[in-house]
Amino acid sequence: MVVKIVLTLLLGVGILFANPKSVDYHIIALLGVQDYKINQKFIQRLFKNQSEFMDGDGNPNVYKISQVLKQNGLLKLVFASPMELEISFEIAGNPMAFTSALYDILGTMGYYYFLVKQSALDDKSYKFILSMDTEYAIDPVLLQERLREYGYMALKIEKQSLGQWVYEIKEEKFQYPKAVLLNPNEKREQANLSGEYWYRVSQANTLGIASSNGILWYPKIVFFDSSLRVLEIFSQEVKAVQEIKIKIPKDTAFIKISDIYLPLTIKNGLVVELN
Repeated sequence: MVVKIVLTLLLGVGILFANPKSVDYHIIALLGVQDYKINQKFIQRLFKNQSEFMDGDGNPNVYKISQVLKQNGLLKLVFASPMELEISFEIAGNPMAFTSALYDILGTMGYYYFLVKQSALDDKSYKFILSMDTEYAIDPVLLQERLREYGYMALKIEKQSLGQWVYEIKEEKFQYPKAVLLNPNEKREQANLSGEYWYRVSQANTLGIASSNGILWYPKIVFFDSSLRVLEIFSQEVKAVQEIKIKIPKDTAFIKISDIYLPLTIKNGLVVELN
């Protein structure tokens, strides 16, 4: 009788996990089959009205599902001791834009030391695995919130084990929050201790740049399109300058400015003006 009940439960979970359009499918993916079975009755109460966890297109809202699981203490993220954490990402979109955004996000979350364990790029998607030694898994709710600021959303998050997670990511509209908006004929002055400055532009012909304290520096200016693809790189290696004016290439959406030799040279600030 006990064997029959266990088999019935396993079969039921198997049916739920076979339908990626169901809310239960994503709950099981986030928790794992064992934790789902242990907490099944509680989970059923939490997600009684499953229509609340669907988006406007009729697909499960992974962020909302993971948020409720976290709020109710069902997401296990803490390790018994430091261990290797592997996170696999799959993104259908520009890999450079996504990795740049992801590395920024991980840094703000306190993850500075990691390596790319595997990577594969084809016509449809970019897949890679990050590996790091840590005491806890990355919070999927917080990671999704940060990714949304950059224009990405999670289609699926799967916990294969406590130390192995898989994220399927969709690019909606790429954004770059750390890029300061420049408006034509408006001067902007800012300082950055890293000596690296990001700006966002739309329509403009030229960009004037000067160091705030009149210090000499060797400009390195990279122009990107709206998907963070490099359009052009300007660098001045021989002669240091205090200020410079440069033409902006067509289709430029983002600009990164630093010093070619030592970015910290301009940590005290730049004054930029778009014309």
